[in-house]
Amino acid sequence: MQMARRRHVPYISQMVQTECGLCCCAMILRYYKSNESLLDLREFIEVGRDGLSMKQLQGLLVERGFDSKMYRASVEQLKKFKMPVIVHWNNEHFLIVEKFTSSGVLIVDPATGSRKITEAEFAEKFSNYVLTAIPTEQYTPRKKTRRSPWFHVMMMIWEKKRLMFLALIVSVVSYLIMLQIPNLVESIIDQAAKSTDVGWLNKYLLGIAAITLLYLFVLLARGLSYIVLNVAVSRELVSKTFLHLLKLPFKFFDVRTSGDLIYRLGSINGLRELLTTQLIGGFVDLGAMAFILYYMLSKSVLLTLTAIGICALNVLFMALTRKSIADSINNEIVMQTKSQSIQVESLFSISSIKMSGMEDQVYQNWDGSFEQVLDKYKKRSVIQNIYNSVNGTFQTIGPIIILIMGMYLTFSRQLTIGEVIAFQALSVTFFGLSTSLFGVYTQYLLATTYLDRAHDIWEQAPEVTPENPIPHDLKGQVELKNVSFSYTAHSDKVLKDINLRIEAGQKVAIVGSSGSGKSTLGKVLVGLYSPTSGEVFYDDIPMKSLDRKELCRQMGIVPQDITLFNKTIYENIVMNKPVELEEVMEAAKIAQIHDEIMAMPMGYRTVISEMGMNLSGGQRQRVALAKALLNQPKLIILDEATSSLDVINESRISYYLKSAGCTRIVIAHRLSTIKDSDVIIVMKHGEIVEQGSHEELIELGKVYSELYSAQVGSEDQALMLT
Repeated sequence: MQMARRRHVPYISQMVQTECGLCCCAMILRYYKSNESLLDLREFIEVGRDGLSMKQLQGLLVERGFDSKMYRASVEQLKKFKMPVIVHWNNEHFLIVEKFTSSGVLIVDPATGSRKITEAEFAEKFSNYVLTAIPTEQYTPRKKTRRSPWFHVMMMIWEKKRLMFLALIVSVVSYLIMLQIPNLVESIIDQAAKSTDVGWLNKYLLGIAAITLLYLFVLLARGLSYIVLNVAVSRELVSKTFLHLLKLPFKFFDVRTSGDLIYRLGSINGLRELLTTQLIGGFVDLGAMAFILYYMLSKSVLLTLTAIGICALNVLFMALTRKSIADSINNEIVMQTKSQSIQVESLFSISSIKMSGMEDQVYQNWDGSFEQVLDKYKKRSVIQNIYNSVNGTFQTIGPIIILIMGMYLTFSRQLTIGEVIAFQALSVTFFGLSTSLFGVYTQYLLATTYLDRAHDIWEQAPEVTPENPIPHDLKGQVELKNVSFSYTAHSDKVLKDINLRIEAGQKVAIVGSSGSGKSTLGKVLVGLYSPTSGEVFYDDIPMKSLDRKELCRQMGIVPQDITLFNKTIYENIVMNKPVELEEVMEAAKIAQIHDEIMAMPMGYRTVISEMGMNLSGGQRQRVALAKALLNQPKLIILDEATSSLDVINESRISYYLKSAGCTRIVIAHRLSTIKDSDVIIVMKHGEIVEQGSHEELIELGKVYSELYSAQVGSEDQALMLT
């Protein structure tokens, strides 16, 4: 079958670390003229935190109308395949092989872009697994179904249409004033050719002074209108994006690095400047060129066509270099994202890095990625330098060519000297604006790359909330009926048919070895994950009928990984709630942290460093616990929340929670802390395998008994060593 296809495999950047395989499928589809986006493919097969297998990629391609087969092949055998193909790379990644050449192998890597490598390097990292993709008779390229990312931006700008209209009106006035300047030049030169004295110049000096003041005022007004527009668009673009990001489901953040998301938000800040100053300014410059062209045509069609011809050559060169510039910009941004992610992760983990003496290794890891950033920057700069040099040459030579041709027209009496000089002066502005527009085009390519990354945020559906949530005061009873959970529809279940009822006021412990699913169960309980099947009930009301945010406000939650903000202790506990200091102090006393706070020089006004690094692990846990206790919750979930506390503090906190009649769900590794639980739930491989009191489970002598014996034995051994 003869199928229309592109000359090269178009590069599509992976937005998530685990999406390399899906990106490869998207690039194959785009190569064969199907305009499906990553979002379209995600609807067919969701990528979880573990990525996709080659078998799953094959299923996607077959469903889309391809004859797709998996092979194990050597490099020499691979050369005989019909390209492009998807290959497994370095036993951890997927990329596309576009073709073999005499000088190497052209690959398209979703993580870093298109590049050519030597055959030796390819052979070293090729994992010998190949996935072919050949269109069948049933294959039909799909049309674009989603709006361009520019649609979101244009809608935001359109909401500020009054400001836009004001900026355009002021700009039009500035063009009209600017067009009077060549008329003035023409008049002065022609008058000078006829006159024998200079007295007539005085009236022109007054005219020039008036035009200068008027033009200055208009330019100030235009600049001010741009500033107001910039602020308005920034408020819409940045604030709406951040608000939408906060409303996305937890699963969105589960597979994306903090560094990548921080870079995307930073890109949006850069995007606002590109939109309001560069792109809108470019649109205004385009209007100026239209005014100038109209004036030039009224003076000389031949000279105008010459100017247009010179610009056309520039446009042709721009078209020839467009793909190279776009690819180089995209590749540079991808590597900048990776480099920044390493920096952010390193700063978040600085204590671990210091304690393990890994500073040099971390630096080398970052330095390697930064070298790639510089390499991509150099390649982009070289291409842009060539482009700018050619552009600058046209801008310099163009007015000279216009002047020479104008002189020919002067000798043939078609134009006066004044008209030629005025036309030439205006052509300088015309070529300058055209050069500026070509620069704006480069900024447009950069903005498009930024938008593609922001689009991944905008197109994600926000967390599902009930239209008419049931108002409810939580009493503390929880029930799970046949609850199962998997990260994607195609991945294994992490939780399997969980049935559990917790009565109000009970203390229930959830235990199990690492990977048993206990922390995942905790996230399902608070609504961070929605069950794949089954349902969670609070006080016999389905959780999906309640407002999750309101439910969480009535619960106390102390997670395993405690995050404190770079604010005062007081602000970290109240979290913008209207609470008196006395109430905060009472919660801190219950959490056994009040005395330690008061011993600090600034007391509750002590500023916590980022991530709470100036507090001990136990202090961080107790500050988080004070925050959880502030609302006097009827239910509290503690995920390893007392692992850093000493026995005395832990006992006091446990006593208060019990006396307050608070339902306690404790997810624990330290089994010695949960012996007094009413019910202990034992999990293994995502299932509840045992439940009962501590004594009952010890007597049963199975999973819990083994876990407890192992922990008690290790603790006794540690005591003997001390």
